[in-house]
Amino acid sequence: MDMIELLWTGAEDVKLRLIVLIVLANMLLALRLYGTMSKARFRAAKEGRVTVDTYRATQSEPEDLAVFNRAVVNQFESPVLFYAIIAIGLALKITSWLTVILALAYVALRWRHALEMVGDHEVLKRRQLFIYSFYALIGLMAELFISALLWL
Repeated sequence: MDMIELLWTGAEDVKLRLIVLIVLANMLLALRLYGTMSKARFRAAKEGRVTVDTYRATQSEPEDLAVFNRAVVNQFESPVLFYAIIAIGLALKITSWLTVILALAYVALRWRHALEMVGDHEVLKRRQLFIYSFYALIGLMAELFISALLWL
């Protein structure tokens, strides 16, 4: 039982700092994708493939540019749940080393997913990475739920 307690309470400062760094790494991914999308759009504009009218609500981007937009949009879907889980866990002071490991796995998989999407874009590989990241997210939710119940 002492080992389980240590898993939740050991090295609080280190856990907190690691979780903050992991969350920042996920935020950095969104910023990186914004930058990549911006460069691709600028390059397409210089080549004359898009105009200002392309970005009006009634126009659509060429497929090779739309993938960057979808990659950015993806950073505001399941990551929102990730941020909420982490914030709730930190607010309730019920994070554990399992939280750190699952959060790190989630963010690493999200990075791989995004790089696959804007890179080779093998849909089945990207889907598999998404599913694995979703498993990590479910693990985080389950760990928060169980910890919250035990914390009461």
